[in-house]
Amino acid sequence: MWRLAPALLLLAYGGAFAVAAFGGGVPAFDDHPGQLFRLWHALERSFPDGYWTADWNPDWWGGYPELQFYPPGFAVAGAVIRLVALWYPSVELVYQLLCSLVLLLPAVATFLLLARVIEDRWLALPPAFLALTLSAGLRGGVEEGLRWGMLASRLSVGCLALFVLSLRPWVERGRTPIWTPIAAAAVVLAHPASTPAALAILTVAILLSLALRPQRRTVTDGLAVAALAGALTGFWTVPLLLRRAWVVPLAWGDFTMVGFFGEMWARPVLLLTVLAAPLAWLVVLVRRRPFDALLATFPLVLFIVLLADIALFAHGWSAIEPARVVDSLAFSLLWSAGLGVGVGVARVTPRGEKRAGRPLVALAAIGLAALLANWGARGPTGEPTLTLWPTGPGWPRLHAVSRDHNLPALWTALRRRPDRVLFVTSSLRLDRDPAWYAPHSHVMSLAPLFTGREIVHGTFTHPAPLAARFYTGELTLPARLDTLVEKLDGQRLLGQPWERLPAENFEIVARRLRVSTVVVPTGDANRARFLGSSYVQASEAAGFTIFERRDRPWPTVERITHRRFRVLLSPAGGVWIPTGIPAYPLWEVKSRQGALETRVDPWGLLEFRVPLDVFEAELLYSEGWLEWSSLALTLVGGLGWLAWAWRGRRGDSPRRRRPT
Repeated sequence: MWRLAPALLLLAYGGAFAVAAFGGGVPAFDDHPGQLFRLWHALERSFPDGYWTADWNPDWWGGYPELQFYPPGFAVAGAVIRLVALWYPSVELVYQLLCSLVLLLPAVATFLLLARVIEDRWLALPPAFLALTLSAGLRGGVEEGLRWGMLASRLSVGCLALFVLSLRPWVERGRTPIWTPIAAAAVVLAHPASTPAALAILTVAILLSLALRPQRRTVTDGLAVAALAGALTGFWTVPLLLRRAWVVPLAWGDFTMVGFFGEMWARPVLLLTVLAAPLAWLVVLVRRRPFDALLATFPLVLFIVLLADIALFAHGWSAIEPARVVDSLAFSLLWSAGLGVGVGVARVTPRGEKRAGRPLVALAAIGLAALLANWGARGPTGEPTLTLWPTGPGWPRLHAVSRDHNLPALWTALRRRPDRVLFVTSSLRLDRDPAWYAPHSHVMSLAPLFTGREIVHGTFTHPAPLAARFYTGELTLPARLDTLVEKLDGQRLLGQPWERLPAENFEIVARRLRVSTVVVPTGDANRARFLGSSYVQASEAAGFTIFERRDRPWPTVERITHRRFRVLLSPAGGVWIPTGIPAYPLWEVKSRQGALETRVDPWGLLEFRVPLDVFEAELLYSEGWLEWSSLALTLVGGLGWLAWAWRGRRGDSPRRRRPT
């Protein structure tokens, strides 16, 4: 029991944190409602019908293949949780469990990693505690990764630790790294921004293994890991790369090296971690173990990767925001520091199950870190270095937000009309603070669930080309989006201040997108002069004023399923009919006369040409050769991994001696 005590302490604290943060209901702060909708789209709409990440989500921004251009790892993990539970849990419960998993995974993976290399569970506990509670402005930290709802960033950090751990048998003993392709695939699917870190660590592992075992098998194993990982993720990565014109990178961070080092020097916990990381090289010199060298080298290699990404990102040659790479760098420093300090303490403290020296050192280190948790918290949000407990208004539940802001009244009011709803703001303010960084929730992302209507805007910063055109008001797509949507709320619309937006410009967009309802915060209703005479105030609900359109000057588009629409036409042959649906390559338009000619309008929306005597057409969405080929690649990769793992296990097993 004593040997299990460190792991039990970590799980008890992390489990209590998870229950306090997510046990009382679905979180609703910032991005969480939108993440919940993505999970619902995956579990209730896509996976049961046999589709995968290429499936179409018609409810946001005129429609978008949501999980094809967003890391699908969290949805895959949610599907696994639901499958294990025989599809019984609700989407809400799965989301709560998934949030708890994302919270615990970096800590548990760090504990397993360092317990193996230090060979002492108590000394692995302090780094695991830091991995559990670290925030400090990191995308994968507790504040941004869990309180804000950026789950993919934190999930990738946990998968990265498992990936590093999976390399240990290969680097140390030359055994086939059977689980490394699976772990590498998990890193990529969790968030592709961690791919450079995974490639860097794999390269270092191959070079170390070649130095120890200059054999052909070493090279083939390293190449097999990379090839199998690429094949296993092919169902998502291949269409992502070949259809990248349909995604606008989100580059809203303001990362600078000066700010990075300034933040580090102002936070003692981070500073101590950075100063302790080089101690791992002393461990390499003393113990002479290859895996120690891998952990010691990792931060240096990742720092070089960070510098390269900064240069490439500045010139538009990289889509990976440098702040994302900092996540991997920070945790690699934590692993190196844990190795150096842990082995050093192990050398000077007595060993034994009943000895109290190492547990006392571990608990004292945790206590010191807790005392320094809020040291260096600064900036508008005052984000702490360590988040020790989910307290305050920053962890609201969806049911509480709905009750306090009377959102059911808003959903009821929006059910009255067909066509789309346009929210002129992206979020619901949770208090009276007007600052863009004040507590808010993108709860309008859930409007399609509660109203049955498609929405425009009302979500977080989105990578769809239509969203980018809407944010900027320009038909030419920007290279990337540099500004958070929250900074524009109540200030700008279609790239212009509300007061300067001409009604005719708004009318063009409203017609193209079939906007029949516009939702404006009641305090700003008098400023919405861009609505012109086409919209009339209809009602108020939940602090919003609802404007309804007087007429519907567009064709009737009926939604049959989320992948099939019917367009009803008036008798007018030879004209181009707008659909208001983005012209993604997997759409086709058919009538009783066969396939119809299509084109793309300036906003990237699909139009089709209607012949004479045709009064009805259907829009059909189905996966193409690229999607099926990519799925086949993943299936082949899975079979290849099974064969490679079986052959590797046989080759690693000791041969029986023949009797003499």
